[in-house]
Amino acid sequence: MRKRTLVCLVLAFLLTAFFIQDLEASKETLLKNVKSRAFTKSVTSAPGKTLYVERTRGDLSIIGTEQNEISVKAIVEVGDTDEEFLEEFLGRSELILEPYRQGFRLALVTPREEMYKEEQSDFARFLRKIFRSGSYRFSLSTEIEIHIPSKQSLDVKNSYGDIDIKDVSGILAVENRSGEVIIKNCGGELDLQNSYALVEIIDFNGPVDIKNSSGDVVLSEINGDVELQNSYKSVNFEQIGGSLTIKSHSSDVIGSDVKGDCDITTSYREIKVGGVQGTLKIKGSSCTISVDRVEKDAEIESSYKPVRVSDVGGYLRFHGQSSSVTVLDVAKDASIRSSYREITVDRVGGSVDVDGSSCPVTVRDVKGNAVILSSYKDIIVERVDGELEIRAHSGSVTVDEVGKDVTIRSSYRPIQVKHVGGGLKVDGSSCSVTADDVAGDVNIENSYKYVILKRTSGSIVVQGSSSPIEVSQIKNLPSNAQVELITTYKPILLYVPKNPNVNISAYTRYGKISSDFPVYLDEEDKNRIRIELGAGQTVVRLQTSGNITIKKD
Repeated sequence: MRKRTLVCLVLAFLLTAFFIQDLEASKETLLKNVKSRAFTKSVTSAPGKTLYVERTRGDLSIIGTEQNEISVKAIVEVGDTDEEFLEEFLGRSELILEPYRQGFRLALVTPREEMYKEEQSDFARFLRKIFRSGSYRFSLSTEIEIHIPSKQSLDVKNSYGDIDIKDVSGILAVENRSGEVIIKNCGGELDLQNSYALVEIIDFNGPVDIKNSSGDVVLSEINGDVELQNSYKSVNFEQIGGSLTIKSHSSDVIGSDVKGDCDITTSYREIKVGGVQGTLKIKGSSCTISVDRVEKDAEIESSYKPVRVSDVGGYLRFHGQSSSVTVLDVAKDASIRSSYREITVDRVGGSVDVDGSSCPVTVRDVKGNAVILSSYKDIIVERVDGELEIRAHSGSVTVDEVGKDVTIRSSYRPIQVKHVGGGLKVDGSSCSVTADDVAGDVNIENSYKYVILKRTSGSIVVQGSSSPIEVSQIKNLPSNAQVELITTYKPILLYVPKNPNVNISAYTRYGKISSDFPVYLDEEDKNRIRIELGAGQTVVRLQTSGNITIKKD
């Protein structure tokens, strides 16, 4: 308890001293003096040299020229109530420009920098600011303008000020903190580190590596590869001449026109990318994503937010969770993984593979095969040139215009199929099944719901449990075809086409048999009849516990 009381008393004393001095400062603010001093330095240099700018604190402007000279103008402006202190401060300030390594060293040294070097901890500096008379009213600003040969390299370390560089082509290493960095019309190589402020690079000829923690980034007309890391602030880019790699966190990423590959990682914000001539890779956790015009392949991962992808020249791979997905115009294959949200795929030049747990799925205009997995929601498929496979649970299925075979497995909801160029196979537990215009064989298994088939051209096999069956408008019965309609407790209705060559066997245990054709009773089983029409090449078997009706079509 005594230690805690002592700590509280010390803190109270410090706060009281701080507020008392603050009140005194407010009275003397109008009496504050401001003084400045200008410095100039110059030295003969040459292209290929390096200028080292060491640990400055202020605004820097660096301009490339055609002269073989480094010239520096600097202004130091200080303010304080103590005029004598200002004179001493400016008198002890110094601009240094001297040979260093394979170039020159530039430093603006003031007593403040020396004071910071002497301190051993942040807490010590804090106490010194409080108790040093006049220090908390002290102000300092520096501006440095540097002209260098345009083909010279730079190694710049600065903080708490803005940096502006233009018309310089060399190896540029820039380290800044808490200030904007703007680089225009430069080239060579750029390695830039900054924080808490904007970085803007415009018209740079060469590779760029940027790290900007908690700062916005704007990139335009970069003729080289770009690697970028930032967080919490937006990234905007356009006209990147090489590859682009962005690793970010909680940042919007918006841009267009990348000649190379593009790799983007961010979270929780928006990603909008267009005009990528290489391969596109996106990892956007909880990001809204919009992609347009990718000449090669696209691979995307996301979750919980909408995703829209259009005009991909290669294949598309999307893996997400709880994301609605819209895909338009993919030249090759498309593979989609998501859950609980709508999936729409339209115009794919290759095959389509959709795995959408509890997703409504719509797929249209596919040149290759299509495989669709979903549950509890509706599936709509139109115009697939290849084969179609659907595995669903408790979702309705609607299919129209498939060039080859169709295979469907579902339950509890209706299945409707039209215009199939191959065969049709359906396993529909408690599903009604309607099929119209199937060119190949038809094989149906279902229960408790009706089966209606129209305009078939191959074998027909229906195995139903308590399912009414109706077959009509048969377009063609090949000589080697098989027709087998079997159910329980429900009626069977068969329309026989004109000029048939069939051998029909019909059996009912409890119902009646009606026929538009002459029948022959089975001598051993009175519940079974036979009908022979034409050459009798196609075998037809009908069996149920309900009524059977055979009619001319």
